[in-house]
Amino acid sequence: MKGKKYGIVSLHKEFPSDEACLQFIFNARHSTDCSCGGLYRMRTGYKKFQCSKCRHAISPLAGTIFHKSDTALTTWFHAILFFSNAKSGISAKELQRELEVTYKCAWRMLNLIRKALPKDDEPLVGDVEVDTGYLGGKGAAGKNNVNLSHVMAQKSVVMAAIERKGRAKVEVVPDASAKTVKNFLGRNVSTHSNLMTDNALTYTHSAAPYKRESVNHSKGERVRGKVHINTVETFWSHVKRSIKGTHKAVSPKHLQTYLDGFVWHRNNCGTDRARFSALLSALLPSGIHA
Repeated sequence: MKGKKYGIVSLHKEFPSDEACLQFIFNARHSTDCSCGGLYRMRTGYKKFQCSKCRHAISPLAGTIFHKSDTALTTWFHAILFFSNAKSGISAKELQRELEVTYKCAWRMLNLIRKALPKDDEPLVGDVEVDTGYLGGKGAAGKNNVNLSHVMAQKSVVMAAIERKGRAKVEVVPDASAKTVKNFLGRNVSTHSNLMTDNALTYTHSAAPYKRESVNHSKGERVRGKVHINTVETFWSHVKRSIKGTHKAVSPKHLQTYLDGFVWHRNNCGTDRARFSALLSALLPSGIHA
């Protein structure tokens, strides 16, 4: 896949039919050579490939998000393209209109794509900004923040760690306690990293194994030399605007998968073509056959 731009026109040229999509999926997961010496070829009218010699059959969609789906593969590839190009997210309602499918179908497709996104197990390194965010909930704090505690209790607590000019990791966490912060850092950030945080007391002991520098937001300090958390705060701003503007609302049950989508887009911020290729590859686990 060469070039930078990749949209509907390019997709139609590369994947004009369900057969072209199926052939691509087979090639990505299997070899055309069978162990008996025969060659696998697509069976006309079936979503299977069969060996020309031993007649062994392979279903290349097994173990993928396309398995047992009645939706056309070209429609699936359209959905993947829309998702990969929607850096601020795409709602099921919008996908429903674009693909002319039911809302249930559009929601299921997006949900399966988000759940299949690859997880990065490598810890973050270098200068890493860390911050806690609060998403969702209803109501306003009111005059003099009289309802603040009630409003905050309804929000989901999320933590983010982002490398300067690098990767991001975001998790929904049970609370913002020092123990939770310590566990989050232990899972996601190398102890050889330089932490950049605000002056919250939860970091006093939880960040003890790390070299840490902080900015004092309570005194209006935003930047001190290279010390700031502007990168992670910009990420939170983007997520909040996207949820409010695109998705309108996200339930706590599915919040992590939506955040995984935002993280995937941030970690794959290359060209449209490269991002589509990376997403398609991530959705096609390697196949094994005799």
